[in-house]
Amino acid sequence: MVCTFCGAPSSEGAMVCNACSAKVTSEIYLRDWAVDPRSDLRSLGMRSACLRIGPSSQGEVLLGKGPDPYLLVQRTAHAEDRSHLPAIIDMYLSGMGMGLHLMGDEQLPERPVLKELLSLPEMIDLEGEKWGRVLLRLGNVLAIGARDVSRLPLGDEGRKEAFVQRASQALSLYQRAGKVAELEPMARANIAMLRHFGGGHEAALEELRTLVPSSDGIRLQLARTLMDLGLEDEATDVVAQTADMEASIIRLRRGCQ
Repeated sequence: MVCTFCGAPSSEGAMVCNACSAKVTSEIYLRDWAVDPRSDLRSLGMRSACLRIGPSSQGEVLLGKGPDPYLLVQRTAHAEDRSHLPAIIDMYLSGMGMGLHLMGDEQLPERPVLKELLSLPEMIDLEGEKWGRVLLRLGNVLAIGARDVSRLPLGDEGRKEAFVQRASQALSLYQRAGKVAELEPMARANIAMLRHFGGGHEAALEELRTLVPSSDGIRLQLARTLMDLGLEDEATDVVAQTADMEASIIRLRRGCQ
């Protein structure tokens, strides 16, 4: 057989050669990367300059630290004082489109900074709800990557290995976030969604049904799981129990938060 990506010979039963398989499994892979027309060359790793000039009472232009989120994240991550890092990363990931509740249909713009952010929990361990929120969002990135890479033509063993690698990282972040009492239900619900991605549908449904009273976000996760399994009537009943049914329907249909 030949590799689907590069055309080189591949091993028996696999449609991807070893080189392409190693590249895919070592990088962040999301099937539905989104296009972000408002991001400039900084988001592509080009480090473009950005100069804002406006009315100045001083009669001169002074160069200083600007409000650009991309640069703010990088500067704070490498600063000696990281006290504001959790709030900044939480805001950055939220602005990219990664919510706290894992749904499975999120689309993120392709930004190299994501890989750097995913490595932060290995280097630092902060406390508090803000840092827990960051861990949830980063875990969601890994969970979606696990689900997407498991659908590639890597062969049965390759798909399983790629999924387990990312899923175990996501699980670790969820467990750390779950130590914060306010985030514990969300962490458990996201772990249930991760099980759903890995084929443990019944266990995922049981856990989500238990957690449903916690929030409408978990109700939407349950509805999404039911829809994935073709149980649309039951999913409709669950959505009808949300506080804002119209907004919930739009969320499920549009695939964005």
